[in-house]
Amino acid sequence: MELLLLEALAIGAVLGLLLGLTGAGGSLVALPLLLSLHLPLRDAIGVSLGAVALSAAIGAIPRAIQGLVARRPVLLLAICGLPGNAVGQWLGRFIPEFALILGFCLLVLWSAWRMWRGAALPKSHSGPLRSVPLMAIGAGVGLLSGVMGVGGGFLVVPALLWFTPLSMLAATATSMAVIALVSGGGFLLYLTGAQPPMALLGGLAAGGAVGVLCGNQLATRLRGATLQRLFALMLVAVSLSLAAQKLLG
Repeated sequence: MELLLLEALAIGAVLGLLLGLTGAGGSLVALPLLLSLHLPLRDAIGVSLGAVALSAAIGAIPRAIQGLVARRPVLLLAICGLPGNAVGQWLGRFIPEFALILGFCLLVLWSAWRMWRGAALPKSHSGPLRSVPLMAIGAGVGLLSGVMGVGGGFLVVPALLWFTPLSMLAATATSMAVIALVSGGGFLLYLTGAQPPMALLGGLAAGGAVGVLCGNQLATRLRGATLQRLFALMLVAVSLSLAAQKLLG
């Protein structure tokens, strides 16, 4: 039990740090690590949702106080994401694990390429908010969240940069608020049919809280382009790690 708690604290700290730095990526790291603890895929997905939701909420609150969380994008993404999460959890029961993980890795690599490429381009902050693309992204994020237990920040952050006038720092803050709502709703749905170990949940929550607060402080000291490139490199590393663990192992 003590070993499980220590492992959960470490996993929570890593996912929280990534969430605080980039507004995403925590669940992309948490899911492979939870699977390495020999949890069944469905339980790893559910626990990942809970850990990411709590860490994101803790990280989003101080950013919201600073005025960095954009409310309208949060509402658009969350309203479409919550139903998508329920559908995703239902669909996940019928999709082979190999197909899920292969598609997941390819999607993450594509997102990493777009983020790296976008970091080198000048970004205008004067464009209008585009509601329809955001709503479509929200539904897709919810679906992916339900199927694979990811918060979806690796799609939310690029979407906010492409379809709103937000800066990188505001996009990461807004992404955390979206993740807290969508992943939190998915976690509550998961709890209706499961009883995960409390030591695991407690450790993930405590580690995530510390990690996300540290990540918040570091994010304010780094340039937006630097954050985007760190985010892209992290996505590539995690995608390759997950592919090696589940597809080649």
